[in-house]
Amino acid sequence: MKITLKTCLARADELGIEIYGDPSYRGDCPLEDSDLASFFAWVRYNYPQYESLIFHCETEFNPTSASSYAYHTKSKAKGRLDGIADIVCLPVSSGAPGLLCELERMDISKSLASKKRKEHFYKQVSILSSQKSFGNIAIVALGLEATKTAFKEYINEYGKS
Repeated sequence: MKITLKTCLARADELGIEIYGDPSYRGDCPLEDSDLASFFAWVRYNYPQYESLIFHCETEFNPTSASSYAYHTKSKAKGRLDGIADIVCLPVSSGAPGLLCELERMDISKSLASKKRKEHFYKQVSILSSQKSFGNIAIVALGLEATKTAFKEYINEYGKS
Protein backbone atom coordinates (compact mmCIF):
# COMPACT_ATOMS: atom_id res chain seq x y z
CA MET A 1 0.00 0.00 0.00
CA LYS A 2 1.25 3.44 -0.90
CA ILE A 3 1.21 5.79 2.10
CA THR A 4 -0.04 9.27 1.21
CA LEU A 5 -1.15 12.26 3.24
CA LYS A 6 -4.73 11.13 2.66
CA THR A 7 -4.04 7.59 3.90
CA CYS A 8 -2.20 8.98 6.94
CA LEU A 9 -5.21 11.09 7.90
CA ALA A 10 -7.56 8.18 7.19
CA ARG A 11 -5.46 5.92 9.42
CA ALA A 12 -5.65 8.41 12.31
CA ASP A 13 -9.43 8.58 11.85
CA GLU A 14 -9.74 4.79 11.62
CA LEU A 15 -7.85 4.45 14.92
CA GLY A 16 -9.96 7.11 16.63
CA ILE A 17 -7.12 9.61 16.97
CA GLU A 18 -8.64 13.08 17.04
CA ILE A 19 -6.90 15.76 15.01
CA TYR A 20 -7.00 19.29 16.41
CA GLY A 21 -6.69 21.94 13.72
CA ASP A 22 -7.55 22.01 10.04
CA PRO A 23 -5.89 19.22 8.00
CA SER A 24 -6.88 21.00 4.78
CA TYR A 25 -4.93 24.18 5.62
CA ARG A 26 -2.10 24.91 3.20
CA GLY A 27 0.21 27.86 3.60
CA ASP A 28 2.98 29.44 5.61
CA CYS A 29 3.43 28.18 9.14
CA PRO A 30 6.18 27.88 11.75
CA LEU A 31 8.41 24.83 11.99
CA GLU A 32 7.36 22.11 14.42
CA ASP A 33 10.31 22.79 16.76
CA SER A 34 9.33 26.46 16.96
CA ASP A 35 5.73 25.57 17.85
CA LEU A 36 6.97 23.04 20.41
CA ALA A 37 9.21 25.59 22.15
CA SER A 38 6.42 28.20 22.08
CA PHE A 39 3.95 25.71 23.53
CA PHE A 40 6.17 24.80 26.47
CA ALA A 41 6.90 28.49 27.17
CA TRP A 42 3.13 29.12 27.13
CA VAL A 43 2.49 26.21 29.54
CA ARG A 44 5.22 27.39 31.93
CA TYR A 45 3.74 30.90 31.96
CA ASN A 46 0.02 30.03 32.08
CA TYR A 47 0.01 26.70 33.91
CA PRO A 48 3.13 26.62 36.13
CA GLN A 49 1.44 24.15 38.49
CA TYR A 50 1.65 21.51 35.74
CA GLU A 51 5.20 22.23 34.59
CA SER A 52 6.60 19.15 36.34
CA LEU A 53 4.01 16.91 34.66
CA ILE A 54 4.42 17.86 31.01
CA PHE A 55 7.48 17.18 28.87
CA HIS A 56 8.89 16.43 25.44
CA CYS A 57 10.76 13.18 24.77
CA GLU A 58 13.59 13.30 22.24
CA THR A 59 12.92 10.30 20.05
CA GLU A 60 13.62 11.19 16.46
CA PHE A 61 17.24 10.24 16.12
CA ASN A 62 19.22 9.74 12.95
CA PRO A 63 22.57 8.10 13.69
CA THR A 64 25.22 9.25 11.22
CA SER A 65 28.39 7.75 12.65
CA ALA A 66 29.53 4.75 14.66
CA SER A 67 29.49 6.76 17.91
CA SER A 68 26.01 8.16 17.29
CA TYR A 69 24.78 4.67 16.31
CA ALA A 70 26.22 3.32 19.59
CA TYR A 71 24.43 6.10 21.50
CA HIS A 72 21.19 5.26 19.64
CA THR A 73 21.50 1.56 20.49
CA LYS A 74 22.30 2.27 24.16
CA SER A 75 19.41 4.74 24.41
CA LYS A 76 16.99 2.14 22.99
CA ALA A 77 18.28 -0.46 25.44
CA LYS A 78 17.54 1.95 28.29
CA GLY A 79 13.92 2.32 27.24
CA ARG A 80 13.65 5.08 24.68
CA LEU A 81 10.38 4.60 22.77
CA ASP A 82 10.67 5.56 19.11
CA GLY A 83 7.51 7.26 17.91
CA ILE A 84 6.28 8.47 21.31
CA ALA A 85 4.22 11.65 21.06
CA ASP A 86 5.98 15.03 21.11
CA ILE A 87 4.10 16.13 24.22
CA VAL A 88 3.49 13.83 27.16
CA CYS A 89 1.47 15.08 30.11
CA LEU A 90 1.16 12.85 33.15
CA PRO A 91 -2.28 12.87 34.83
CA VAL A 92 -3.01 16.35 36.23
CA SER A 93 -5.30 15.07 38.98
CA SER A 94 -6.18 11.84 40.71
CA GLY A 95 -7.98 9.56 38.29
CA ALA A 96 -7.29 11.74 35.24
CA PRO A 97 -5.92 10.15 32.08
CA GLY A 98 -2.55 11.10 30.69
CA LEU A 99 -2.41 13.28 27.59
CA LEU A 100 -0.28 12.34 24.60
CA CYS A 101 -0.10 14.87 21.79
CA GLU A 102 1.75 14.50 18.51
CA LEU A 103 2.46 18.01 17.25
CA GLU A 104 2.62 18.52 13.51
CA ARG A 105 2.94 21.73 11.53
CA MET A 106 -0.24 23.73 10.96
CA ASP A 107 0.11 22.77 7.29
CA ILE A 108 0.37 19.03 7.86
CA SER A 109 1.48 18.47 4.27
CA LYS A 110 4.77 20.16 5.24
CA SER A 111 5.24 17.80 8.19
CA LEU A 112 4.50 14.76 6.03
CA ALA A 113 6.29 15.87 2.88
CA SER A 114 8.52 12.80 2.47
CA LYS A 115 7.80 9.09 2.27
CA LYS A 116 9.87 8.56 5.42
CA ARG A 117 7.85 11.17 7.38
CA LYS A 118 4.55 9.63 6.23
CA GLU A 119 5.72 6.17 7.32
CA HIS A 120 6.80 7.63 10.68
CA PHE A 121 3.40 9.30 11.16
CA TYR A 122 1.64 6.05 10.32
CA LYS A 123 3.65 4.36 13.09
CA GLN A 124 3.02 7.24 15.50
CA VAL A 125 -0.78 7.06 15.18
CA SER A 126 -0.57 3.31 15.85
CA ILE A 127 1.38 4.03 19.04
CA LEU A 128 -1.12 6.73 20.01
CA SER A 129 -3.93 4.24 19.46
CA SER A 130 -2.24 1.73 21.75
CA GLN A 131 -1.78 4.39 24.43
CA LYS A 132 -5.42 5.46 24.02
CA SER A 133 -6.54 1.84 24.55
CA PHE A 134 -5.14 2.08 28.10
CA GLY A 135 -7.35 5.06 28.93
CA ASN A 136 -5.09 7.93 27.91
CA ILE A 137 -6.09 10.82 25.69
CA ALA A 138 -4.05 10.55 22.49
CA ILE A 139 -4.32 13.21 19.79
CA VAL A 140 -2.59 14.95 16.91
CA ALA A 141 -2.48 18.76 16.96
CA LEU A 142 -1.70 20.89 13.94
CA GLY A 143 0.28 23.94 14.98
CA LEU A 144 0.63 25.97 18.15
CA GLU A 145 -2.95 27.22 18.51
CA ALA A 146 -4.45 23.76 18.04
CA THR A 147 -2.03 22.38 20.64
CA LYS A 148 -3.00 25.10 23.12
CA THR A 149 -6.70 24.38 22.49
CA ALA A 150 -6.23 20.67 23.15
CA PHE A 151 -4.27 21.33 26.35
CA LYS A 152 -6.81 23.88 27.64
CA GLU A 153 -9.64 21.39 27.01
CA TYR A 154 -7.70 18.73 28.90
CA ILE A 155 -6.99 21.06 31.86
CA ASN A 156 -10.59 22.33 31.93
CA GLU A 157 -11.87 18.77 32.17
CA TYR A 158 -9.26 17.15 34.42
CA GLY A 159 -7.21 19.88 36.14
CA LYS A 160 -7.52 20.65 39.81
CA SER A 161 -9.75 23.63 40.53
